[in-house]
Order: sequence, then C-alpha cells, then structure tokens
Amino acid sequence: MSLKDNKYLTPRFHLFPKSGWLNDPNGLCQLGGIHHIFFQYSPDQPKGGEKTWGHYSTKDFINYEFTGVFMKPDIPEDASGVYSGCAYVENDTMYIYYTGNVKHAGDYDYILDGRESNTTLVTSEDGINASGKRVLLRSQNYPDSLTLHVRDPKVLCHDGIYYMTLGARTKKDEGCAIVFKSKDKINWDFSHFIEKADYGYMWECPDLFYVDGKQFLSISPQGLEAQEYCFQNIYQSGYFNTDKDLLLDGQGLGEFTEWDYGFDFYAPQTYVDEKKRTILIAWMGMPDAEYGHDASIEDGWQHMLTLPRELVYDSETGKLRQLPIEEIKGLRDKKIDIKDIEDTEIYELDLSDFGENDFSIQLNKGFDIKFSKLKHDLVFSFTDKELGCNRTCRKLKLADGERVENMKIFVDTCSIEIFINDGIYTYTTKYFKAKEIKNWVSFEGSIESIKAYSLRPFNINI
Repeated sequence: MSLKDNKYLTPRFHLFPKSGWLNDPNGLCQLGGIHHIFFQYSPDQPKGGEKTWGHYSTKDFINYEFTGVFMKPDIPEDASGVYSGCAYVENDTMYIYYTGNVKHAGDYDYILDGRESNTTLVTSEDGINASGKRVLLRSQNYPDSLTLHVRDPKVLCHDGIYYMTLGARTKKDEGCAIVFKSKDKINWDFSHFIEKADYGYMWECPDLFYVDGKQFLSISPQGLEAQEYCFQNIYQSGYFNTDKDLLLDGQGLGEFTEWDYGFDFYAPQTYVDEKKRTILIAWMGMPDAEYGHDASIEDGWQHMLTLPRELVYDSETGKLRQLPIEEIKGLRDKKIDIKDIEDTEIYELDLSDFGENDFSIQLNKGFDIKFSKLKHDLVFSFTDKELGCNRTCRKLKLADGERVENMKIFVDTCSIEIFINDGIYTYTTKYFKAKEIKNWVSFEGSIESIKAYSLRPFNINI
C-alpha cells in the first residue's frame, strides 16, 4: 500500500514508522553534532511483533534520516526481543545498553518463571553499525527478592563512577528501581534499591537525571489506582523530586508529578545534548489501553514519538517545565488568521490572556478543551468517538490560586500536543481524521491573544 492510498493522513511533524509498530524511545543521545533517536520497532506488524530497534538521526530536528533496523534479536540472550535501553556517549562512542528478552516455551507465568532479562551491551560510532553483543547481567545477577521482570537500563556517570538503574517488580508485587555501579562500564555490582511503598507493582523505564543541578527520577509505574484528576491511564509516567542523593542509598524520593495528562504518553527518556540541554522524548502511545488499537493500523502503521521537549527547572514550584525545543520554531511557515485554519494541514496555536472565567476551545468539531472557573479544572474530551478512536476525556486540576496563563497547541494530522503555563502541564493525544475532512477551530469565552501559524512538515529521508 502506498501512502497516497491511506485512509488517514500520516504525521507531518512527528516521527512514526512508515510501516509497522513503534513504541519506546531508546538510546537517545547526541554524538558529533548528530542527534540519535532509536526506538522499539516491529517493521512489518502494525499491532506489534518481534521487537527490534529502529533509528532516526537529525542535526536540527527539522531534517531527519531514517536508517531502518539498527539491531534485532540474533543471540540466545535476546531471542524474544531487543527490549528498551539507553546510550551513554564517551570517547566518540555510543555505549548502548538494552534488555535482551527471552520467553521460554512452556506452561510458565513469565513473572516468576519462564523468562530471562539479560542486560546487554553493544557499541556504535554512527548509530548505523553496531559491535557484537556482550551480555553483562543475567537474571541470576539481580537481587533474589525480585521477579524476572527486570528491564530498561539507563546509565549515567557521576563523580567518576558509572551508575545503571533498572526497573523491576518484586516478588511481593511492588515496583522499584535497582542501582548497579561500575568503574569501567562493563563490570557491574549491585548497589541498592530505590523504593516507595504503594506505588504500583512494576516500575518501567527508570531514568535518573539532573536539571540545573537538581536530581530527579522518572519512572513509568504500572498498577496505580485511577483517580479523578490523576493516574487516569492504565499505566502512568512521572518523576520524583529528590531531597537526598539517590545514588548513595536510594533514600530521598519526594513528590511524584505526572509528566503528561493526555491519553498517549509513556516510557519517556531524557538525554543531555551538546548544548547542555536536557531533552525528553516519549512514546505517543499507551500499552494495554482500554481504547484498543489505533485507526492507523488500517494503513499499516501505529504510534508516534512526541515532539522533543527541553526540561527547565522552575525554582518557585520545584517542578520541571516541558518546552518544545527551540528548533521547532523553524517549522513555522507563516502567521495566519483563524479563518484560514481550514485550509491548513498542520498548525500551531499560541494563546494567552485567558482571564479568569470559563472558556472553551474546539478543534475539528470533535475535540474540546474546557476550563471551569467553578471546578478550577481543564477537561479535554473527544465528543466525536471516531475522531478519538474510543478515547473519551482526561482532566487536569489546577493548583490553588493558579490560573491558565498561556497555552501552545500543536496540531498535526493525527496528534495534538498542548503545553500549558509555559509547560508546567502538558497534554498529549492521538486522533484520527479521514483525509477529506478539513481542519476547524472555534473559541468561546475570554481569550484576548490568539495567534496561529501554519507549519511546514519534517523532511525525512528514507
């Protein structure tokens, strides 16, 4: 099937698989001026299948090169999939750590038996050619109190010591992270646990990182009970503030803040680029979601990655702001009137001066954003079931005394990303509109400043 035969429009400024399935971003790094974006990839199966790593690269976040499969299952220790991991750059080399997944045939529960999780290393100087694989840690090297669910290594260096965090599930069905230490990036010794009681049964994709000298731990916990204004997805993603150094003994987890309040945000990963920016990219998807598979599988592909977001520490709140990286402004084509939106394929809205009263924004006659002064909340809802592909609504409660100050809305052909109050909150969702339906936007209530820009698409060399 050619893209021109597709029922739905394909993304114009988000990375996606031309065919097959995409999920977790992996191995994010910059080497020699080139940003490398690896990702979980099943190239021939839009509902997911054998997990390989795909690879995009870019110098400017506008022009991209897709080089296909970087590595695939080809040793006994990753026979069931090349699962998620990271890249640590040193001496002009990417040290790429990942989980080699093995599921043995038989009558197993694959939690306590029948599975292997092998932490494995390859190196690369260009993101295209990889060294041979070297297994560093096997299931027997992890603490005895854990199940066989141990995965997603993330490596950093601090004060000359290398640290690796892995997500895990204990035999008591409690989520945690475990920390290993190394002096040479090859030989690793277990150091300690990072735990928090009653925070789910599994922590995926742990990421310990620094912004403005402050330490944070990002995780994607599974098993948190849904509430009206938080934990609204089946699985979550968020970060802990820390009041002690987690690299010492794992003590000091502070408040947990969700990264995003939309339907499609999971497994984020950060890296520090050559400008010293901390950049975050997440999977625009959600495993095991009740709304099932996306309409795009009819066209042979599924899922995207979010826009790259720079993380900035806000000293007043102690939280992190997510800002679309500066390069995204290079996608702006021209400033347009709201009435011209219907003739625009992709666009950005820049809104401010909301006032304090109720307001609403409607996109494409089927997606609503509503602020209630009485409830002091924002509600994002699909009123068109087909447009949302069975997504319904998500809610965001503002802090006491907080108002909606500004909002940036990026509308691609099949996704919406919203940055509220300079990125202190974000909302990310996919949507599916047939090609022949034009864009449309309307406003109600007091919004004094409304700017709109038509956007140019990414240039992707396949």
